[in-house]
Amino acid sequence: MKKSRVVLLACLVSALALPGLSKAETRTITWSAVTTYVDGTPIESDRYITYNIYWTSDAGLSADSLRPLVSSTRQTTATFDPDLVGMARGTTVYVTGETVLSTGEKSSLTPTYLWAVPTLSEQFIGCPSSLNEGESGVCTATALWSDGSMTPVSPLWSEGSPYASIGSDGVLTTTAVSGDQPVTVTADYTSAGVTRTASATVMIVDRSIVTITEPKNVTVSGPLAESPSLPILLAWDPVAGYTDGSPIPTSTIVNYSAYWTTDSTLSETSLKPLASSILFTSVYFDPTAQGMNRNQRVFFTVRAKDSSGKYSPLSTSVPWKVTNTGPSPPRNGRIIKK
Repeated sequence: MKKSRVVLLACLVSALALPGLSKAETRTITWSAVTTYVDGTPIESDRYITYNIYWTSDAGLSADSLRPLVSSTRQTTATFDPDLVGMARGTTVYVTGETVLSTGEKSSLTPTYLWAVPTLSEQFIGCPSSLNEGESGVCTATALWSDGSMTPVSPLWSEGSPYASIGSDGVLTTTAVSGDQPVTVTADYTSAGVTRTASATVMIVDRSIVTITEPKNVTVSGPLAESPSLPILLAWDPVAGYTDGSPIPTSTIVNYSAYWTTDSTLSETSLKPLASSILFTSVYFDPTAQGMNRNQRVFFTVRAKDSSGKYSPLSTSVPWKVTNTGPSPPRNGRIIKK
């Protein structure tokens, strides 16, 4: 049977909403592998397949308007930076592509995938809540885009006090202090002419005043499908030392209190407890039961306390977009005759 002289590019998958992992605002697009001609017969094993993926602002896909996202790739995924490829923020672009055989045969262009290029909505930064004098810590920045996605970014960092300095990489370095000294870190991030500013307070700890260190590596995950109520899990590393570097004695008990807030600065009056004085290093919670609204931006933090009464500073905040879908409907209804 004579084969058709064109091949079929499978539909592009709507993966443009997924951010990449670099410090730029990258996006990833995927598509299904092509294995057959348009008449359904398989492509010969001695012919290799590559793909060309394009974007354009022209809904008609005129040939001179097509701009490459990736060319001659044998992969079925590609990552790109919208700004570097020239996509205007806030506009709609059309993504299409074609399959190319090693014989030179090409498919027609696949039906377009429409994508609204997201604009910058907000910026959040995370810094250590405290650093010992003479130590360094890393601040990070996260951008929130109009499509609800969040990506790590590299802002312009600043810190104006005489007690610390911060580099372009977000590394905050402290100097000696006489008594605990708060400093303010500021980050400005600009995308397509839109600038968002965020700030965080870091306490520089006078090492002559010893307290327990704050919990590290706070993470949030879920919903957890194995549970009927689909809870979210907040977890952190156990605290094992004091700010002077000495270990906590094995006879000393450490407990933890976890909080959530809508205030990115973690003001004490805004903190709402998820758990208080627990001995575990994790807590499950239901966003709806806690009063969190769907799609709301919240921040989590944890504080440790030892049995001698020493409190840690708050941990670095973790931003999270609430994913609860509201309360469950009533179940198992019945009318009982008395």
